[in-house]
Amino acid sequence: MNTRIIMLGGGGHARVLAGTLLQQGSSAEGYCAPGNEGELLPGVPYLGTDAQLLKHPAEDVLLVNGVGSVGYSDLRRELFERHHLQGYRFLTVEHPSATLAPDLIQGDGCQFLPGSIVNTGTELGNNVIVNSRALVEHDCNIGDHVHIASGAVICGGCSIGPGVHIGAGAVVIQGIQVGNGAIIAAGSVVIQNVEPLTLVAGVPAETKRDLTG
Repeated sequence: MNTRIIMLGGGGHARVLAGTLLQQGSSAEGYCAPGNEGELLPGVPYLGTDAQLLKHPAEDVLLVNGVGSVGYSDLRRELFERHHLQGYRFLTVEHPSATLAPDLIQGDGCQFLPGSIVNTGTELGNNVIVNSRALVEHDCNIGDHVHIASGAVICGGCSIGPGVHIGAGAVVIQGIQVGNGAIIAAGSVVIQNVEPLTLVAGVPAETKRDLTG
C-alpha cells in the first residue's frame, strides 16, 4: 500500500491499531492529537494537532480513527464525521487473525482486531470497532459508530443501532434489537430488546438509567 496513512489519536487504541497496520504490511507515518503523547510505536511520531492534518490534501492520505470509546462514542463519531465531510477517507483495519465472512457488507473505516469474527449475512455501518475476540454471528445489522468491545458476543439476527457500546464480555442473544446510543455494560446478558439511550447491566440485563439527561 503506497497511500500515506495518518492516525487520529495517540492513546491505547491508536497504539493497537498502529501495531495492526504493521501486521497488515503497512504503517502510519504519524498521528495527530491535541497533545504529544510520544511515538505510538517506533517510527510513528506525533505530527501535530488536526490543524496540521488539514495541510494534507484529502486525496493524498487515508485516515485511521485511533480514538477508542468506553461507553460514549461521541468524540470518536465527531472525528469521523467531521473529517469525512472534509473529503477524507478512512482505512479499514483488519488484523490477520480476524475472520470475516466473504459476503460481509461494511462501511468506511471499520476495525477488526485480533481474533474477532464476523459471520455471514452481516452488515456493518461506518466507523465500527469489532474488538479483540469479539463475535458477531450471522445476519446481524450493526449501525454506524458501534463499538463491540473485547470478548463480546452478538448472536444471530440482532439489530444494533448507531452509537451503541457493547461492553467487554457482554452477550446479546439472538434476534435482539438494541436502540440508538444504548450502552450494554460489561459482562451483561441481554435477553430482551433495549430502548435507545439507556444503560443496561446485569444477568439478565436490566435498565439501570436513562442516558438522555
